[in-house]
Amino acid sequence: MATAANNSQLYVKSYFAASIEEAMKRARVELGPEALLLNMRESPPEGRHLGECEAVFGTRPAPALPRCIPEAAAYPAADIRQRVKDLRLRSARIARGRNRTSYDLLSGSLCAAGVTRALADEIESAVHQRLRRREVVEIGRPGCAAGWSADVVVQETVEELESRFEVAPEIGRIAALVGPAGSGKSSALVKLAVTRGLMARRPVRLLSIDNYRIAAADQMRTYAAILGVPFTLAETTLALAQAIDSAPPETLLLIDTPGYAPASMEDSGRELAAFFENRQDLDTHLVLTASMRQADLDRSVDLFRAFQPAKLLFTRLDETDSTAAMFCEVARTGLPLSFLSTGQVIPEDLEAATKDRITPSLVRRLPEDLEAVA
Repeated sequence: MATAANNSQLYVKSYFAASIEEAMKRARVELGPEALLLNMRESPPEGRHLGECEAVFGTRPAPALPRCIPEAAAYPAADIRQRVKDLRLRSARIARGRNRTSYDLLSGSLCAAGVTRALADEIESAVHQRLRRREVVEIGRPGCAAGWSADVVVQETVEELESRFEVAPEIGRIAALVGPAGSGKSSALVKLAVTRGLMARRPVRLLSIDNYRIAAADQMRTYAAILGVPFTLAETTLALAQAIDSAPPETLLLIDTPGYAPASMEDSGRELAAFFENRQDLDTHLVLTASMRQADLDRSVDLFRAFQPAKLLFTRLDETDSTAAMFCEVARTGLPLSFLSTGQVIPEDLEAATKDRITPSLVRRLPEDLEAVA
């Protein structure tokens, strides 16, 4: 290894090696035959680890050598790329150190709330971008700190969460509910008949093409009788079309459908799905249970895509304290939330979907997590 110094007259450089001869040879190779031997000695204690002997050479004028570069001056290209990468990583760590809470805990907190890892990482990255943009806006304002408080991080997180889904608490004049068996389609349909029909002083008619489940039509017929509204059981898609087309134009038509599984979808569901696809006047809501596992929700949504659902309606919110599965599904599909069923009571346990109903449980732990490392 060599060390270098310079004055106005000489470029001076020390060479350390196992012997004086080796040190002199290295100096001659690098500095050329014009180099002057200024001193040679045993290495001082502080330089002994570099070699047993030291030879000090000087040359005039000083060669154009970077003074801070080690003797093995030329790094391979791959080494240079690695050094650049290391610098970038170090810079990123320094930037993260400015607000450790917003960088280290957000994704983990969302995952703990039930959000999938991939989506949580996306949201964390987006929140970082929001904070950086916010920092640019705040530059120069009195009291602007380098880091952000937990309240600011939570606020930006909530805004990012709410930007990833929409709500549409409304139904068309001809609305159909589709979904897996046991998802609560029938009770949700009756709640809609009361809240969106009878309470709005609007004529209502219930239709059903669910002739696969035993007593399914009888249950819907009983509901219709209690509500005092007409009921029609259509055993074929042709009969369903006739029932729809013959209804008065101001009547709210609500259609109950069978709960298909993958096997029954292939067997009998394709015909009904094709009918729905060809009816542009149908407002189709896919009914799912909020307590379902994320993987089961994904499969159900993909199975019922054939029905061209326009919205998602979730039931059984009373069976879970998390809205993460609903959030992940609306974020994944891009379909808006229409209504939320929170229990079995008709019609009280049905509410219009709002973003405020979904996001609080996702960030419930975040303030505490952030404050823990503040």
